[in-house]
Amino acid sequence: MMTEDEFAVVARGVAPFVRECVDQAICKMTIVPPELAAQIASATRLLHELPPIEEVRTSPRVTRIERDEQGNFVPVYGEPQT
Repeated sequence: MMTEDEFAVVARGVAPFVRECVDQAICKMTIVPPELAAQIASATRLLHELPPIEEVRTSPRVTRIERDEQGNFVPVYGEPQT
């Protein structure tokens, strides 16, 4: 199973390739069956409607738990992982 970070990396790598394939299919004026033409048009609309791929923002993680003067547990946070 892929993590969200791995998925984001794959999406960033695949999106330009898909856009290039669609552009090549449209620019070559290749005659394609109507079903394929409809799918290409749908993919083009979808690619133009997609929001930009952003980095996943993660919250800081608890690295350890300490006790304060009153004996309460106090979480100590580390840097957020990217």
